[in-house]
Amino acid sequence: MGTRTTQVTDASAWIPATLEADQSWLFRLDPEAMNELEQALAAVRQLPVTDIRKENFPLGRLADMLRAVSAQVEEGVGMAVVRGLPVLEYSKEDAARIFWGMGCHLGRPVHQNVRAHLLGHVRDEGVKYGHGTRGYNTSAKLNFHTDNCDVVGLLCLRAARSGGLSRITSSTSIFNRFVAQRPDLLPALFDGFYYDLKGEHLPGRPEISDHPIPVFSEEGGKLSCRYLRNAIEPGFVKSGRPATPQQTAALDFFDAQATAPDLCYEMELEPGDMQFLNNHVIVHSRTAFVDHEDEDRKRHLLRLWLRTDHRPLAPEFADRFGPGTARLGVPTPEEVGLSREAVR
Repeated sequence: MGTRTTQVTDASAWIPATLEADQSWLFRLDPEAMNELEQALAAVRQLPVTDIRKENFPLGRLADMLRAVSAQVEEGVGMAVVRGLPVLEYSKEDAARIFWGMGCHLGRPVHQNVRAHLLGHVRDEGVKYGHGTRGYNTSAKLNFHTDNCDVVGLLCLRAARSGGLSRITSSTSIFNRFVAQRPDLLPALFDGFYYDLKGEHLPGRPEISDHPIPVFSEEGGKLSCRYLRNAIEPGFVKSGRPATPQQTAALDFFDAQATAPDLCYEMELEPGDMQFLNNHVIVHSRTAFVDHEDEDRKRHLLRLWLRTDHRPLAPEFADRFGPGTARLGVPTPEEVGLSREAVR
């Protein structure tokens, strides 16, 4: 794969000042939209959340707004926030039905873990980060990363007592910073890294990716990013290929730009806010938080991983879990045509 060395100038190359000056990424639910959601909810209230489909969650004018949300996420700045869902007036189950139904108008939900969960719960489970515990189940600060899907959606049900700010940075702007300041480090990122699959590898396949996964990849004229240093570092160990000085310098420079004040945008998600991020052009993180004592007031977000098939992706970039696993989230054997019996 070739290494791009010219800057990207499309809308995904934003800086915080861009988002402040033009807030066309911010959408609000008005009374008419809420009326449509009430009617759609009434039609699916007896269904399990994950049985809801776009067809049985019909929307009228709100569907037009969601098409504008999709356009902003896919071809605009890569991010949208939908504000105004009165979640405190709903049970958490009904709020989840609304979030899921709206998500189905934006893409197809895919599995988020090896247990084939389609709707994630982001909350502190009272455990420490590390030793097999996922960061989103703790109150710890999370490092900048991308998820294994086209679009990640969050619905804030409850906010923390303090902290827990959402932090996002344009990976396109990070790339442009490499071009401007450290183009010598770009080949290491286009060549990529072996990923530790964190125990979510398919049966009969290795615990690390079977090939290096590029951090930056260009396909069909679109530059995409995948970044998860927490999987790259153990990949060096498990592959038996220690990091070179060039690779370490490239990862360090990436992290430095992701957190740079002139590139990183912080926002506080309030109850009822929905945030949708394009994983191919945005890296995200969050700050540590202190929670409420009351169980029902504790910080709680719902998460969707959505497949949209909008952006062209090179196979070596997309097939993180092996051939045929692109855009499947964390794939199951059945999804890639593997027999569980055959690989035991």
